Amino acid sequence: MHVVLPLAEQPAALRFDYFSEVVSRTFCPMHLERPRSQSGPFEASLSLARLDEIAFSVIGSTPIDVHRRRSDISRVSEAWYLVKFQLEGEALICQREREAHLRPGDFVICSTSEPYSLHFPTRYREAVLAVPQHLLRERVRSPEAWLGKRMAADEPVNGLLSQFVISLSDRLDRLDPAVTQRLEANVFDLLVTALQFGPERRPEGEDLAEQHVRRVRSYIHLHLADPQLCPDRIAQAEGISTRYLHMLFRRQGESVSRYVQLQRLEACRRSLERGDPNGMSVTDIAFGWGFNDSSHFNRLFKAAYGVTPKAWRLGARACPQG
Repeated sequence: MHVVLPLAEQPAALRFDYFSEVVSRTFCPMHLERPRSQSGPFEASLSLARLDEIAFSVIGSTPIDVHRRRSDISRVSEAWYLVKFQLEGEALICQREREAHLRPGDFVICSTSEPYSLHFPTRYREAVLAVPQHLLRERVRSPEAWLGKRMAADEPVNGLLSQFVISLSDRLDRLDPAVTQRLEANVFDLLVTALQFGPERRPEGEDLAEQHVRRVRSYIHLHLADPQLCPDRIAQAEGISTRYLHMLFRRQGESVSRYVQLQRLEACRRSLERGDPNGMSVTDIAFGWGFNDSSHFNRLFKAAYGVTPKAWRLGARACPQG
């Protein structure tokens, strides 16, 4: 789904208030202010796309200040990490008493669970990835360690991620929805890689086994649609033995194959719930996420969610989407 909000169609006198309301509704409750020196017409743009679990947006305006206060945090229960990529102009972003001065190509991570402030002194554009906190915490130890820190574009992995996001933001309205959903795995894997392998990135206390598990989970999510994904291939990609891979997952109280299966089922569930604009059948969706037997998939899905995939899809369609 890709939506461009009609900000330019609003009367000039109401445009800032309308923009403030839309931004708070789109991301999280917050307070927007125009600098006192800005007396001219307010201009802004905002486009939105839902990839799969991650939301992607491109936002820009004339100079503005943004504050997410403790009173705003108490109004919502869902928590997100907002990964903000500077596309044009500059920004000063503060969280946890840290200040990140962003220039084009740089990015920073903010948490909607804590107060933060944004200062855009000139006209700007930024791309924002909204990532559910549970999703990033599963793949990166202590994401809070990076809140409010400038992730410089001149660091190699950061630059790769930034260029990918910039390219995606320029083409988002022209990409097929099915393609954008698959791109989520790529952009998320690059984000995890940037947090795991950049200079001074790894939080203290994470041992080698934990690092293996996090990288393996990232590899699995990136290759979830590959029907040939198996423990041998996963172990080879991580540079460890298959036996050691199985041991790492037993320590987590699960098996490698079961973890892959559950992630595929969850990906199928989200696809069925969201609805497919290309009219893919239940079998098409299952095969698209790496399953190769429709009867086996149906049994697994019903065991996991209590209803058949078809019933889940029909139930999702019956519910209002908001």
